Amino acid sequence: MRREERQLVRYRAMFRHYPDALTPSQVQEMLGMTYGLLRSGRIHSVRMGRLYRIPKVAVIDYLCETEERT
Repeated sequence: MRREERQLVRYRAMFRHYPDALTPSQVQEMLGMTYGLLRSGRIHSVRMGRLYRIPKVAVIDYLCETEERT
């Protein structure tokens, strides 16, 4: 299994108890930061009026990309 695949499996296991569509407060629990990443577009999100919803896979993708850069 390649490094990227292991990362993906690890993050999916870590966040399995979270729903597929996350609120900003749930992303805050997962990462310790939220709105800056959403506003900058570094994490894909959907805005419905005043509400943000973030696909869980977008958070996992962000973490994998961040780890690849280090």
